[in-house]
Amino acid sequence: MSEMPVSDVRMMLDDPELTRRSPGEEFALAHARHGPDAAVELRASISDLFPPARRRPRLTVRHLLRKAVVDADEVTVFTERAENTSPDDAAPEWEFEVGSATVRTQVVRASVPVPKEILADPAALAAFVDYRLLVRLGTAENDVLLNGTGPIQGLLRVPGLRERPCDPADGGSAARTLLATAALCEWYGGSADGIVMHPDDWWPLVADGAFLERLAVQGVKVSRTRMVPAGTALVGDFTAAATLLDRRSSTIRLDGDALVAEIREGLAVHLPGHFVLASLPGGR
Repeated sequence: MSEMPVSDVRMMLDDPELTRRSPGEEFALAHARHGPDAAVELRASISDLFPPARRRPRLTVRHLLRKAVVDADEVTVFTERAENTSPDDAAPEWEFEVGSATVRTQVVRASVPVPKEILADPAALAAFVDYRLLVRLGTAENDVLLNGTGPIQGLLRVPGLRERPCDPADGGSAARTLLATAALCEWYGGSADGIVMHPDDWWPLVADGAFLERLAVQGVKVSRTRMVPAGTALVGDFTAAATLLDRRSSTIRLDGDALVAEIREGLAVHLPGHFVLASLPGGR
């Protein structure tokens, strides 16, 4: 009897929701099977899965945004513009210009060199992906969502972003500046639920732990990242004003002596006027 030929068809044995294995474990398994040709395609957004975040929660910009899973690289979304409203209007949103826009997704990529000794040890390789590659991917994603100039136009570059300079009435207090900026968001019909700050500005607020706790009670999430300029804070209605368009498609692969992680996503900004960039007291 002749032997049965080995099938060329590859079964998808990954864990789509990554409930049993981490991204690093998925890749280590693929590397054990395929060596330098190893690559895994995951039906999940791996920038959400940085393991230390479970022990020490640290929100990224992604975590502030409403998410929509999409199955295409171009999506039509609604927009509202507030340029023609008067500061004296009691309800400026009545005069918003309503329209639509086509938003495209893009690949967000990060890489890190991987030592040969790590590649030779599956357990070490899994940890390297989970703890070193994913943190770089989170940093790259923060940068794109705030400063991107490609298909993803970062929140700090969106036309219609308002600015609030330092006001002497704030008394030199960063906390008062943040609260006054949150109130300004509501003037245009928003309800501030997120703040993005540089770590240099976030950590001094820990001295008054009650302030950060009061923000949390009001449903305001704070993300700290070096991708926003020190001395400024982006305050906005992140839930209503923007949507992260998530393809739920991630790839981890080897490229020479480097590990590469890629995710595909887009950013739709519906209401740019709901975001305010505040200058903080003592800012650089």
